[in-house]
Amino acid sequence: MTVLDTRAATYFCSGHVPGSINIGLGGQFAAWAGSVLGLDRELILVAEDDATVEEARLRLARVGIERVVGKVEDGILGWARAGLPLAEIEQLTVQDLEAEMARNPELALVDVRRPSEWSQGRIPGAVLRPLDQLRTGLGSLDPAKLTAVHCKSGYRSAIACSLLQAHGFERAMNVLGGFDAWSAGGFAAGDRTGACIGGKTAGAT
Repeated sequence: MTVLDTRAATYFCSGHVPGSINIGLGGQFAAWAGSVLGLDRELILVAEDDATVEEARLRLARVGIERVVGKVEDGILGWARAGLPLAEIEQLTVQDLEAEMARNPELALVDVRRPSEWSQGRIPGAVLRPLDQLRTGLGSLDPAKLTAVHCKSGYRSAIACSLLQAHGFERAMNVLGGFDAWSAGGFAAGDRTGACIGGKTAGAT
């Protein structure tokens, strides 16, 4: 059974049911739920209100996910009022990321975009682990390492961070704004061979 949190990434990262998976309703919610969780898993929903729970149920059913067995009453506020523990995921800006790359050569940087996006440019030092393949590729990552995760804009990376945390990666961090924010900030980008393409030079290559 899986707890599926449908809130936006910022709210999820600030406090959530330990072990829950975040797939926000604001993006391609049902498609990613099917890809990441599969069609047959029993789900308990966390949402902002009952109307959002029903919206999530409907959208999940449209892609064949029909085993929604319950909800967390009154959402995350109800969970917290009951005195139950909350987990958090650190969020960092691209400026914070560049600084962390400069001072910590052991930082793991995981890019969960699609290969077609990766081929157009990447953050130097990143490894590609597309989100739809992440769960089966966890064995290639070290759960003990500080791990920063990014996508294009931040939606998929929050999903990925929740997956990592649920599988014992206690030091996963979500990069706010993703590769779009990195590019807009003027930081260096690398191609698939690791070459830098313009911008400022980052602390890791």
